Amino acid sequence: MHWWMIVLVILVLLVAGVKIVSARSTFLQRVFIRLICSGNAGVKPPNYEAVLAKIDTLAMDASYGSAFDNGVLDVYAAKGGKPLPLIVYAHGGYYVGDGKRSFSYYCQALAARGYVVANINYQLAPEGQYPTQMLQVNEALHFLMERTEQYRIDPQKIFIGGDSAGAHLSSQMGLYYANPDFQSRIGGEPAIAADQLRGVILHCGYYNIDTLRATGFPLIADSVWMMTGEKHYEGTEAANSMNTVAWVTADYPATFIDCGDKDPFLSQAQEMIAALEGQGVEVVSFLPTTTKFPLMHEFQVRLNMAEAQEAMERLAGFLGERSK
Repeated sequence: MHWWMIVLVILVLLVAGVKIVSARSTFLQRVFIRLICSGNAGVKPPNYEAVLAKIDTLAMDASYGSAFDNGVLDVYAAKGGKPLPLIVYAHGGYYVGDGKRSFSYYCQALAARGYVVANINYQLAPEGQYPTQMLQVNEALHFLMERTEQYRIDPQKIFIGGDSAGAHLSSQMGLYYANPDFQSRIGGEPAIAADQLRGVILHCGYYNIDTLRATGFPLIADSVWMMTGEKHYEGTEAANSMNTVAWVTADYPATFIDCGDKDPFLSQAQEMIAALEGQGVEVVSFLPTTTKFPLMHEFQVRLNMAEAQEAMERLAGFLGERSK
């Protein structure tokens, strides 16, 4: 047999082996997601020195006393002595990879606008399956509500936000605090009342599990498999709970939502907007159209781009109105 035939056979066997493993286990997908998410430190804003001059770092890697792994957070606050509205921010990464460090620049830029921002970590899937991450956001809020003076927090003005998987998580927390039926389904003791939550911030996320596969977002179905433990997750109890649009009521918090036109999740943003508007919920949306650099997934953190800067301005307007 010629050497090239031996190489070809080996390659064919390797490809077949990968397909077999991937069909039965999420191991390879998990490794790949964590590799592509690793080393992502976000994009430093052009005015970063000015941002740092406006904020204090009040905590780094502080444990929020979670019952699960990876329960730590950072806290940034605009300088001054008065209590400020709180933004709890949850990072993206499929629920499988990445961490708060990648969104430090963005959270610092938010804090400089006049807020306290808690940038949180949570246990990643598949080690932490749904609804672990929701319970951890609630734990983080318990921790923060017990330290409102230390961190200069106004407990009556709270926002929860995030990007990608973190946006899905934030959309679920909007349900958790506003919908008693949903909260009882998840469990735990709510750290705040519905009227303390002034709004949710949804950057480039997904919100309808039933139509998620159709977006074609790479590896997204595998990530939900890791979250639910079910490869064919549609219709499972966990997936039904993860389907935010199905649980939206008129009591859902005011919402800021954005997504770029080259993001596979654009249809998900449109579905969420329709669900909210259908219930009469206040929605501020920003769905910009590409004119120069393609507005891909998580465009809003690339603060060197005009569209990301506009998204920040629009978000600041939303937060300002809801903080009155």
